[in-house]
Amino acid sequence: MSLKSIIAILLVICLQIISSQATKIPGLRDAWIVTDVAGKQKNPGDKYCLTILSPYDTVANITLARRGSFNVLILDPAFKLCKGPNKFTAKLPKDGFFSLPNPEYYFVVSVNGTRVDYSGTFTICKPGFGITFTKPKAGDIYTIGQKLKAKWSGSYYPPGYPKANFTLVRFLLEPTKFLPGVIPVTFNFIPGYNVTFSKGCLEFKLPSTIPRNTLYKFGCLITSTNITNYVIQIYSAGTFLIV
Repeated sequence: MSLKSIIAILLVICLQIISSQATKIPGLRDAWIVTDVAGKQKNPGDKYCLTILSPYDTVANITLARRGSFNVLILDPAFKLCKGPNKFTAKLPKDGFFSLPNPEYYFVVSVNGTRVDYSGTFTICKPGFGITFTKPKAGDIYTIGQKLKAKWSGSYYPPGYPKANFTLVRFLLEPTKFLPGVIPVTFNFIPGYNVTFSKGCLEFKLPSTIPRNTLYKFGCLITSTNITNYVIQIYSAGTFLIV
């Protein structure tokens, strides 16, 4: 066997070891969408391949949702999640409510009736507005005491509507899963006080009050007055793990 062949074999083995280690995250408690879809633009009928990392074998309900609406599209009510990485291909509808131009679509993974994770918000078609979070990204891992670095861009003003009718209420940091009787550890960042939207970034030192090995989201909330189509807007970054 030539030296070149030996080196090639060793390289493959090393890559396999790295890949295996990347899918084994000690302390991960729930299924985790590690595909970064935040701010991505898709069209009706497109396919979206999601990687979902699971710490256990289970069955999940995977849905497509849109902020500001109670409508939910079931993509697979009984998707089998195996321990480790799982591939799920979502086909976006060609017509109907979930094909309309909007920047607030997102995927949801639920287990036993409880939402355990949801993707960053993404766009279908070209609505002409929307906020994109480029940090944190889905699949990121932070440690207690580390600085969370969030970055965003875009606009929350739909074309043709008065800007004065829209208010950025807050940015927020919260866990992906809420349990009955358990008070979640959340943080609010208020415009004009501890965050500036036009700056496009924020740094926040993660305190020890955050429960370790928990999946978290960073996003923002916008409300409007006298605008029935956009009473509320919510944009999210991809899910990250705090250990």
